[in-house]
Amino acid sequence: MRIKYNSIIVFKKIVHKLFLCCLFLILSCDEANYVLNNPFDPENMDLEAPALFFHPAEINTQLNSSISVQLYGLKLNPSAAAQLDIRYDWGSVRVDSVTAGEFFQSQNSPIQIVENEQGVLDILIYLLPDIEMDQNDGGTWSLATIHLTAISTGNSELLYGKNTKLRDAKNDSAHIKSYGIGLINVE
Repeated sequence: MRIKYNSIIVFKKIVHKLFLCCLFLILSCDEANYVLNNPFDPENMDLEAPALFFHPAEINTQLNSSISVQLYGLKLNPSAAAQLDIRYDWGSVRVDSVTAGEFFQSQNSPIQIVENEQGVLDILIYLLPDIEMDQNDGGTWSLATIHLTAISTGNSELLYGKNTKLRDAKNDSAHIKSYGIGLINVE
């Protein structure tokens, strides 16, 4: 009789602890409510995907400061090449260099050609095919980063020009629905 009584007490303790654990889990597992109002999130930029935009969309800097801006794609279709026609105020900023982003990375580094005329930066990026892929999978990635120096005070815009294009491995155009604008404020 004594063994059975001890078993019942142990069983009650286990059931009690299990009940408390379940109660704790049920009461503590509420769905979190987050306010997603970051103006730099693509979903908050009033862009219709697939889209190209500048990140950050607004840069505040000082005269003679070095700054970087990424050319970003939002929910892009698979692509093998891009011609990024970037318009900028060449009296306000100087282009120092351009580096390819993750969008065109594979086992091989992408080929990149940059032509910089006054106010027009033409960036050509090609994914070099390998055994596994001849174009990327698409998605939201950085296509390139532009490194700039502020050379005069004031406000200037960064724009995607009309010659901006993305192409897939069959040389078909990858449609872009909307383009973001970048702002550079130099004090």
